[in-house]
Amino acid sequence: MSSKNRMTRSFRSASAAVYLADIIAALIFASQKIYLNILIGILVFLACLTMLFVTIEAPPFVLKILDTKRFSFLFTFRGRYLIDLVVSLFLFGMGVFGIVMGAITLALIFGIRFIGVKNPESFSELFRQPLSLDDDDETFVTYDGATLGSAEET
Repeated sequence: MSSKNRMTRSFRSASAAVYLADIIAALIFASQKIYLNILIGILVFLACLTMLFVTIEAPPFVLKILDTKRFSFLFTFRGRYLIDLVVSLFLFGMGVFGIVMGAITLALIFGIRFIGVKNPESFSELFRQPLSLDDDDETFVTYDGATLGSAEET
């Protein structure tokens, strides 16, 4: 097995383990039976569960929903970095276990970026390139906000 594949598999495994631990921290926090704790715990749980699915690339029915232009940012480094940063900030408010998991989550994403600078081929295998502004979704919108079909009808 090449070192690139081993490194990619290591990043995916470490990320999956961290997301699972983040999910546990969110569920523990949500179990405190205080409205805001439940709400924030569920939001962090859903964010981590989504990123876990993206990381392990399963289950297929969820990836089919997420692998659209609307959610394509989840598969890029910038999108994952943003989600992990928000999750970490929430985790820092979840007690000692949350603080530890927030620090580990930040360390993981900074570590992946640091290693990615040294090994760009494995970094490009883990993350997609962001969509450019030139990508066209084949929808023509006029200046008044109407689509081509509705503009031709008037």
